[in-house]
Amino acid sequence: MNKLSVIISAYNNDELVCIHVRECQNSSRIPDEIIVVDDCGELGLKEKLMKLEKKTKIIYARILNDIKWNYTGARNLGFWLSSGNLISIEDQDHIPHKDFYAETEKILDEHPELMRCKSKWRWEILEEDILTKPVEQWVSQGGRCPHHDCAVLRRELYLKIKGYDERFAGEYGWSNTNWRRRLKMAGYEEAGNAGFQYVVKTPKTRGLSYRNFRLAKQNKTIQSPLGILNFQYEFEVL
Repeated sequence: MNKLSVIISAYNNDELVCIHVRECQNSSRIPDEIIVVDDCGELGLKEKLMKLEKKTKIIYARILNDIKWNYTGARNLGFWLSSGNLISIEDQDHIPHKDFYAETEKILDEHPELMRCKSKWRWEILEEDILTKPVEQWVSQGGRCPHHDCAVLRRELYLKIKGYDERFAGEYGWSNTNWRRRLKMAGYEEAGNAGFQYVVKTPKTRGLSYRNFRLAKQNKTIQSPLGILNFQYEFEVL
């Protein structure tokens, strides 16, 4: 019997995060716990999450150090607080289709040799539609290929890869490339494909960090020399 933990990294978009949590709970396979990690954003997210209908256990965690782009640390904290044997890593703007968890779980159950399962596709949805319309009225504005570091993992894979690399915090980009290279070095590059996710359609305005590019290109080790959880935090079950 599987236990599914969903980890959502969040920063300063409370309404979107609450809709994300709502849709997780509306899935055909409801997660056994949802862990929302607030990456030192403005205060108020916890109170909004507390107003949601609870269909499963919800944990709110907050990073207390203001480290820019610390989503790798947020994911590590979410994993540290989780208890599932299956872990779904999700950015705040990546919302699962209602059958995504059921389909990924089925593939991992049927293929024990696979250590992770990602979506087949991501449908781009206008943020205004997500915030104001029910999911049945969301209209795709196009698509994207799947995100390799937003996927459902077996717990032992996360432990073997030793978490996300927190050296990439501080600047934007390339942690996904680093994650894929570390998976390949460890022999776990192959992944299943199931279902799809909705992703907020955003303009391509953010510049990728050259520092992070160098880190991803030069990295030849599975474990980051920085280790994990390089910050203070607090958490509670809502």
